[in-house]
Formats: sequence, structure tokens, C-alpha cells
Amino acid sequence: MITANMVPPEKLIEKLSTYLKENNIVNPPEWSMITKTASFKERIPDNPEEWWYVRTASVMRRMYIDTFLGVGKSKVVYGGPKSKGNRPPHFSKAPGHSTRLIMQQLEKAGLVIKTKRGRMLSSKGRSLMDRISLDAFKELAESNPSLKVYMEG
Repeated sequence: MITANMVPPEKLIEKLSTYLKENNIVNPPEWSMITKTASFKERIPDNPEEWWYVRTASVMRRMYIDTFLGVGKSKVVYGGPKSKGNRPPHFSKAPGHSTRLIMQQLEKAGLVIKTKRGRMLSSKGRSLMDRISLDAFKELAESNPSLKVYMEG
């Protein structure tokens, strides 16, 4: 069976974000079009209309791989180097507000459940990820025939 671990992350996140947008599973708030994604970023995202869906897909992939994902861990995952001018950059955590809202929207959609250890994908969310992973893998197998061996069986 093809899982999210077997598909390149870029391809999976692209397919999943498109699916989330087309089916209105999550809706970006109004402020998401004009905000930076973290304090260490210098500019807003290159595609301000799409970053909410891409981040949602990334959060879902991370939950699939790590099983549990809380807001605190997501702040570290999406953190990065903060420029200190002439001094060496230091690691800075990302804000948790957007990730928290994404997780709440996924909970309302029934794709994520809340536990004491953090949030995790529900069975509906895991089956969605498996289905999208299979679609992404089929696209890759069309361009690379040697991958068709993995789809059999």
C-alpha cells in the first residue's frame, strides 16, 4: 500500500493543498492575506492566497508521519533562523496562532482528533492522506515507469 511516507513531500503537499482548497475543508481568515508567517521572515509569502492551504497540508503530513503534533512542537517545526544583523543568526520559533487555527478547522472537518499528547489524524484523515498519496504516486509512476512495480501487489 502506498503511504504518505513513500511520496515526495512537495508532490503530496501540492496535491493535498489543492484538494483542501477545492473542497472548502479549511478557510483562511481575512488577516492571512497580509501577514507574515513568522517574525523571522522578512516578507509575506510569495503566494498569499495559497499559503494557508499549503501549511494545512504540511500540518496534516507532519501528523501522518509523527502521529502526534501539538502547537508547541509545530512552533519548532516551522521555526527558522532570525537575522541579528552583523551577528550570527539564532533559531526562532514560529508563532502558534495560525497552526492552532488550522488544527481547529481540521477538527471541525473531522480529519483530526485532540488527545492529551497533542492532535492526531482521525481514521477519516488517514484515509484521505492515503488516497491523496496514491494519486500523487500514480502521477509520479506515469513519468517514471520503474515506479509501477511498487503499485502492484
